Amino acid sequence: MYKGIVVSKGIAIGRIYKYANEKLAITTRSIPAEKVEEEINRLEEAKEKANKFLHEIKGKATRELSSEEVQIFDAHFAMLNDPMLNDEVIKFINDEKINAEAAVKKAIENIIAKFAAMDNEYFRERVKDIEDVGDHLLRALTGNLNTLLDIGDDSIILAEDLTPSQTALLDKDKLKGFILTRGGKTSHTAIMARNLMIPAIVGVKGILDEAQHGADVILDAISGQVIINPDQKALAEYRAKLAAYEKKQRELSKLKEKPARTCDGFGVKVAANISIPEDTNRVLEVNADGIGLFRSEFLYMNTGQLPDEEKQFKAYKEVVEKMAGKPVIIRTLDIGGDKELPYMDLPEEMNPFLGWRAIRISLERKDIFKTQLRAILRASNYGQIKLMFPLIASLEELDKALEILDEVKEELESENILYDRKMEVGMMIEVPSAALMADRFADKVDFFSIGTNDLIQYTVAVDRTNEKISELHTPYHPAVLRLINWVAEAAQKAGIWVGICGEAGGNSLLTPIFVGMGITELSMSPGSILEVKKKVRELSKKEAEKHVNKVLALNTAAEVEEYLKEVSKTAEENY
Repeated sequence: MYKGIVVSKGIAIGRIYKYANEKLAITTRSIPAEKVEEEINRLEEAKEKANKFLHEIKGKATRELSSEEVQIFDAHFAMLNDPMLNDEVIKFINDEKINAEAAVKKAIENIIAKFAAMDNEYFRERVKDIEDVGDHLLRALTGNLNTLLDIGDDSIILAEDLTPSQTALLDKDKLKGFILTRGGKTSHTAIMARNLMIPAIVGVKGILDEAQHGADVILDAISGQVIINPDQKALAEYRAKLAAYEKKQRELSKLKEKPARTCDGFGVKVAANISIPEDTNRVLEVNADGIGLFRSEFLYMNTGQLPDEEKQFKAYKEVVEKMAGKPVIIRTLDIGGDKELPYMDLPEEMNPFLGWRAIRISLERKDIFKTQLRAILRASNYGQIKLMFPLIASLEELDKALEILDEVKEELESENILYDRKMEVGMMIEVPSAALMADRFADKVDFFSIGTNDLIQYTVAVDRTNEKISELHTPYHPAVLRLINWVAEAAQKAGIWVGICGEAGGNSLLTPIFVGMGITELSMSPGSILEVKKKVRELSKKEAEKHVNKVLALNTAAEVEEYLKEVSKTAEENY
């Protein structure tokens, strides 16, 4: 049994799919002359396995990626079966009497060196493909061909941590949960798990070294427990717990058609955060009031190149049409920090969260920015789209972004391309400078959306991806709540609406505080929507305002959390 931190609630019973992202450690072994033929046979068998494996991956990619992106697998097949590679590996085995793994490693390194030295840019860019092919061949030789594209039914992913791009092509129908040894509540794997409404636990120490791939596992993301190879008694107990949990979810589902309105009539829009168009299906399942955050950067991460205008337009149009008149807020590209694009060659930075990211990249790479703005504006003709700029820290940045937006509008009009001329434009409040200047920003935008994940990080100087200090990244910090209240007051004075789209929006303990502050939209992972809706319906706006005054007078995050637990308990008893 192992313990960890719950980041997405639920219970799952399945099998471990162990994913090790580390580079293979290849040891060179000398072999006697009589074993040479045996090593060459191992090489041929590994090539067959790698070819079969690539064929399976290509089949999955064909269903989910564009034809242009799938072509990369054809190049990988050609490289894997290139006689030059085969001959060079066999030569090392024969001449140096070394094992097949070491011979493959040396042959790949030689070929990479030759390609990297060429003047032709096309051949230099093929180095990454050669590395990938070599990795497939080495994993076939060592029996370690597991990838996230190849999960089986009832898979519970066990890994150190996953990047957004690694999770992009997971088969969501087979995925039952995540167990991670690293990460925190605001890691992108945690956010993805909440979007998918599947259980996830992070910070589980020791499990990666000890648990076996394919082992039976119980994931209890209510109490934070993981049980490997459970006996029949534990399985029976957890099947009963799972049935009880599912019954509770069915009770919550009765709120789908009911509004999120307090008992004294204050209405809150309970919206959803999504990353890819497919997430919209889960938004519709819980009947969210709209999409409060479409993280458009995932369209850029699920590909090997920048998505063109047409591809983006189709994705945005698909989402807005599915939402059938409900609002969809699209955040422009928010890359950098912990979200990388390998093909953009972002600079190595000492402090990437304080560096070249989000709107800073868009304003410098105007070509990328304008392509995205054109796609969003074109899609706005098909439903209620709202546009939002991320990580605005100064009035100058906002002015420049709005100026580029106006340029794009003028271009579309000159081309007689339709778009919603009344489309709302807002900005995220994620930086303390923006929060403190909210009264000035409010004159230039139609709405604010508070991104609590980064606002907490920048306010209390805590890297939200650093597990050693993850407990310090808390939405209960009095300074964070004071900033949110300041922004809400500035928005209300200016006559614009304000919402929350960070993970705190789905924290039902904080719902009374946000309602009391007059925040009119809470956007969250789809799995939290019905629980938050239930909490709103338990509240009185008048009482919630009193709770705000009491919370803002407290001194520590622990005091705030304890107070809100009491409020929640009392509200539920009285409901």
